[in-house]
Amino acid sequence: MAESQNMKDLAHARTKVSFDIKDMTNFLHGGEANVEQRRYIIDLIAKDPVFNKDDWGWLNHTDAVKRGIAMSTRLAEIKMEHDLNDLDFATMMEAIDDTLPIVLHNGAFIPVITSQGTEEQIEKWIPPAEKFQIIGCYAQTELGHGSNLSQLETTATFVKETDEWEINSTSFTAAKWWIGGLGALCTHAVVQARIFIEGKDYGAHVFVVPLRSLDDHRPFPGIEIGDIGPKAYNGFNKMDNGFARFNKYRIPRDNMLMRFSKVSREGVYTKPPHSKLAYGSMVLLRSVLIKQMALYLSRAVTVSTRYLTVRRQFNNPTSRNDSDLNPGLETQVINYPMVQNRLFPMIAQSYALFAAGSVMMEMYIGLMTGLSSGNIAALAEVHAMSSALKSYCTTFAVAGVEESRKLMGGHGFSYFTGIAHLFASTVPSNTYEGDNYVLTQQMARYLLKEVKTARTEPEKVTPYSKYLLLGLNRSAFSRTTCSVAQPDDWLNPAVQLAAFEHRCARLAYELSDAVEQGGLDTANPKTWSDHNIECYRISHAHAQYVMVLWLIQAVRDAHNPETDVERRAEPASVKVLERISNLHALHTIQTNLADFVEDGYFSPAQCQSLRAQVKAIVASLADDAVGLVDAFDHPDFLLNSALGASDGDAYKRLWDKAQSEPLNRRQVCDGYEEYIRPLLKKHGEFKL
Repeated sequence: MAESQNMKDLAHARTKVSFDIKDMTNFLHGGEANVEQRRYIIDLIAKDPVFNKDDWGWLNHTDAVKRGIAMSTRLAEIKMEHDLNDLDFATMMEAIDDTLPIVLHNGAFIPVITSQGTEEQIEKWIPPAEKFQIIGCYAQTELGHGSNLSQLETTATFVKETDEWEINSTSFTAAKWWIGGLGALCTHAVVQARIFIEGKDYGAHVFVVPLRSLDDHRPFPGIEIGDIGPKAYNGFNKMDNGFARFNKYRIPRDNMLMRFSKVSREGVYTKPPHSKLAYGSMVLLRSVLIKQMALYLSRAVTVSTRYLTVRRQFNNPTSRNDSDLNPGLETQVINYPMVQNRLFPMIAQSYALFAAGSVMMEMYIGLMTGLSSGNIAALAEVHAMSSALKSYCTTFAVAGVEESRKLMGGHGFSYFTGIAHLFASTVPSNTYEGDNYVLTQQMARYLLKEVKTARTEPEKVTPYSKYLLLGLNRSAFSRTTCSVAQPDDWLNPAVQLAAFEHRCARLAYELSDAVEQGGLDTANPKTWSDHNIECYRISHAHAQYVMVLWLIQAVRDAHNPETDVERRAEPASVKVLERISNLHALHTIQTNLADFVEDGYFSPAQCQSLRAQVKAIVASLADDAVGLVDAFDHPDFLLNSALGASDGDAYKRLWDKAQSEPLNRRQVCDGYEEYIRPLLKKHGEFKL
């Protein structure tokens, strides 16, 4: 079969790449061994017929959940057959490309018990969970409450006479809601409920609650369970998000997880050494989301970049016109500067997400290591950091997935791009595991405490908050300006970081001043909610600062001979990575320019040279764009995209996909006799 022009265009684009794609792939995924293991795991899934995606677009919710259960059970079997670890399981979930009922078993149920259970409780629950003799989920959210943990309406009342907890949904709105895995699959749940002992409320704690019989899977008496129905955009349609209502349901006292908080046989409550120790499980889920956003956004820009490389529209000349190579052909869409300016910064964001995901997981592992020995020093910062990054990263990643679709024009609206499914999978991340606006208060509160520390004990300010020391001398700080004198100065990482640090310091002190003034002004008292807009600004500013910092550090490590080999890259790769890092930093500044200008830190001339530099970097990446997305190493099975497949044969693949539409199995559609013919004949025959 003759090679199509689409295929020729993508193949030719690969010849222009200035670096070794394999080397860049190894850098992104932490070394060749990780790359090979990821490919091995994805191939296991791709070869198994249970995970075939051909009919996904036509499944209704009921059929999709049944398919999700089948996929979940096969996933568990593969994990045990091949003795795979938790990282491999996460890679399998990536390869499956959909959220399954079983995902929270390994993602929340087991980690919560492991982190909050005693050694005896871990010994009781984890072995059967790892062998899938029980399957669990995480039940926190209720019909009436989500983020406000202190007001959950599910209660656990201690019954001293029988040494039991009585779990009760105290009202209609106390029903657990949105719980993944609960609707059909799970036999157990870790349930958040407020403890009451002799009428006293001790707040929310976690309990292991059996839900369904291990003999016939029926819910136990006293529990009403069901599925909440289809979700927006047909997203998560294989996930059995469920509800549960408890009617004075009894469980043993020892089912309360008691690594930190404890309740004795006599009903004596022992509080944890730190009120936020239970935050470890939330930190894990939010940290994982950052890496997931790297995978999701990188897939979207892979599809978009490949398609825009083979799509040709109009004969408008550009600086990268290939009319000499292909006379008479229209211009490749990716050669238009406006397209590049929309697309390439998202490629840079994807690289930044990979770096941030790695650092955030290292921080989480360090936190949990410390907590296991009673060291809580890192808890406040890691919790705040994971909250800020979850909010920021999921916000721009979801926007990026949708922008990738829009870049593809009309064909981008087809389900067969793979991006529609991707968007439906990513968009709920803006509200689960903490609403993205509410969540920013966590970093804001943390930074307010750091401001107080900076003023009283500056040597104790944590490393990522050191920029607060810049603002201690407010008079001098207010006179500080950006040092850029010529356009190339923008390419200095120190200049970039100085700008982000100045912005963060200013916003943090402005928030601190506003809170203090509000508290002192008794005639016009302020509430915390009055500062939520400012909280959002400083939280996202801090998140952008560390994202820029971590990518700069990753690129520096890539050409440092003392760095572990898994984190190094060849000089040609580093050269492109430096441009990616510069684009990420400067484009982030450009899209938030008001924050850098309003106090005079940037001059009008500097703003103009910044825009010119961003435009120049974008243009410089044009030849490497296809290589940069190929380096993400997403196989065609994972992308599931007619327009973004690795061979570039977009139009042929889209045509073939359309032929699979069930409507096309008949020349005359179902419904013709009932509806179309009566309308056509209503006023008699008409001859063509």
